[in-house]
Amino acid sequence: MMKNTMNKTFLLPVFKVSLLSLGLIILSGCLGKPPMTEEVAKTGNMSSSMGSQIKSDIDQTSNSDSTILQANTPLELSPRHDFELSLINKMLKRFHYKKFNLDDRFSEKILQQYLKQLDPSKVYFTQADINGFNQYKDKFDNYIDRGNTDVAVGIFKVYQLRVKERSEYAAQYIAQKFDLTKDENYTIDRKEVAWASDVNALDALWGKRIKNDYINQILADKTHAETVKSLKKRYLNMAKRTAQIKPNELFQTIANAYATAIEPHTSYLSPRSSEQFDIQMSLSLSGIGAVLRTDDEHTKIISVVPGGPADLSGKITAGDRIIGVGQGSKDTIKDIVGWRLTDVVNIIRGKKGSTVVLSVLPHETGLSGKPEAVTIVRDKIKLEHQAASKRIINIGTDKIGVIILPSFYIDFKARSRGDKEYAGTTRDVKKLLLELKKEGIDNLIIDLRGNGGGSLSEVVSLTDLFIDRGPVVQIKDSSGRTDILKDNDSGFIYDGPMAVMIDKGSASASEIFAGAMQDYKRAIIIGETTFGKGTVQTVLPLNSYTRKSFDKPLGEIKITTAQFFRINGDSTQHKGVVPDIAWNLPKIEGDFGERAYKNALPWRHIDEAQHSDYNNAMTEAVVKQAEQKSISRRNKTPKYVTTFNRLKLLVNAGNEKVISLNLAKRKAKRATFNQQLLKLENELQVANGEPVYKTMKELRDAQEKKNDDIFTKKKDIDVFLNEAAHILHDLLTKGKLFSASK
Repeated sequence: MMKNTMNKTFLLPVFKVSLLSLGLIILSGCLGKPPMTEEVAKTGNMSSSMGSQIKSDIDQTSNSDSTILQANTPLELSPRHDFELSLINKMLKRFHYKKFNLDDRFSEKILQQYLKQLDPSKVYFTQADINGFNQYKDKFDNYIDRGNTDVAVGIFKVYQLRVKERSEYAAQYIAQKFDLTKDENYTIDRKEVAWASDVNALDALWGKRIKNDYINQILADKTHAETVKSLKKRYLNMAKRTAQIKPNELFQTIANAYATAIEPHTSYLSPRSSEQFDIQMSLSLSGIGAVLRTDDEHTKIISVVPGGPADLSGKITAGDRIIGVGQGSKDTIKDIVGWRLTDVVNIIRGKKGSTVVLSVLPHETGLSGKPEAVTIVRDKIKLEHQAASKRIINIGTDKIGVIILPSFYIDFKARSRGDKEYAGTTRDVKKLLLELKKEGIDNLIIDLRGNGGGSLSEVVSLTDLFIDRGPVVQIKDSSGRTDILKDNDSGFIYDGPMAVMIDKGSASASEIFAGAMQDYKRAIIIGETTFGKGTVQTVLPLNSYTRKSFDKPLGEIKITTAQFFRINGDSTQHKGVVPDIAWNLPKIEGDFGERAYKNALPWRHIDEAQHSDYNNAMTEAVVKQAEQKSISRRNKTPKYVTTFNRLKLLVNAGNEKVISLNLAKRKAKRATFNQQLLKLENELQVANGEPVYKTMKELRDAQEKKNDDIFTKKKDIDVFLNEAAHILHDLLTKGKLFSASK
């Protein structure tokens, strides 16, 4: 029996604090809001009477190198930002799943998090700066309670000053002649190192940093003159871009120092970040249909969406540079050379049907060419490369259907206004499943590799397509209440043999789906252990929690409100979903995923949810047999062995923490690495029936082109997907594991 999921209305359970009563959960993140309360609504009247005292504290702060707020920069936050901070504080204390005390001890964590966000590699501040900042380490709780950002702004201004100093120092230093025969090393992984003791120590550090940058350029076949010119521009741009930071962006950094000090998935979204979030979930936006990136001072077009407005104009191609943007006519074009990419994107986007005019330097003529004015009518762009897609792999006489799912997406706004064609994972996957069944597939793979999550309602409804009925996921809120989200519809869309592919980038909603399939014994899980994110976030618009009005909208706060658990009672926190058949690939040293966060919520276990296993469930013995056969086949498959060795080569290089600044040694090491990589890449080229690369430059150019062309690039059947198809073929030919439904 097939269930009709298209007309099904999914209702979320009401939590004790009603956090989910009006919205849709997303993972990582959820849309929904608690009811308006007098306590929260009145926070607009909170006093900031401590502001003058804090300002006085700042003015008196000094050390051997600087005084906070001495940097000559006009950047200031407004009373609106101070109000937002106090409102965020109220909401975090009230609604966060993790109960915490905003006290002196927690205050120090906030300061540490803020400094980490500003200077993660510890290359701008000295220990003297840190000593000056540390006099406030037990006061951030007081500042936050009073909604005062003065100290945080003061620290940021010191940061701007330090970046400017380093920018100017590096731009001058790069012009000197380097001694590249000296045996010295540079530590490239600086997360755990101490701060430079003083300016002299920082100069020495930057001397090595700049020398390393220089060597990297020389190893990339750049001349001395080209290297000096490009690096000088890079260093001067550091200060320029830091100086361009807007008040909203600074406030987002300050607010997130507080939010992420609680746990890693709580964050503040500025109005612009909220817009980006909506676009990501709906997979669409109104614009010209092009992917942009910064290329020195210019905005470069990397890819053009097939059939989009830019493509249909016939005048825009990948490689072109945009040097000006106007609205409606040529007369309004503004020069945007040197602008930050976010600002360029913001003025290119607009309402559907409106006109944008671009001043473009065609890639054929280069920077010395004559700019052309291109008029484009904005339209709705569907970001198809993030939507579900399908393909078929033939193994013998078997047809293995594959559905590739990059995210669990849904266009909330389109659904709420009754649009029957709204973008949604379940709608799209159901359509693809029906098409694959018509094509006569014998079994199915759901590829969740790299799928970082998305809408919880979508992962629940997607599970509905593959099971008859029963629980999908358990959610425990801060009050201790557990709700079970279930598939209450009988029937299914697909009941045949099935596998789910996962990797370390599969997180949140992906882990719910893979975990449910594993707990029901509905599918065999293949790949790597997942990310390990087992928390639920709710996005709350701050404007909805205050009666106070401002000239500009407030942002949103994404709060961790609950923890989800598998049907078997296990959380996926830290541990993730462990595959039934694992690849055991080389790994970068150190923890990855949720385990890498020191303040992540711990793993927990609750009672199992009652459910029935899949009728044709496979036994552990059968899975073990399939795994052993897969290992044997992988070891005898040249393409798999080459792919594994290539990954091992890259991982070993990535595990390097310290590198030599002796050019001869670096050249020898780079030559060996390039020789090995080129050999392995060409072995894969031959295996794929493609021409070999003659040089590393040819290889790098080809890889860059492939990475950039995200809309039209060929989707190869990689060795891991191919092996998963062979595993399913092995299981199907036994004739005892599944009964395929066609």
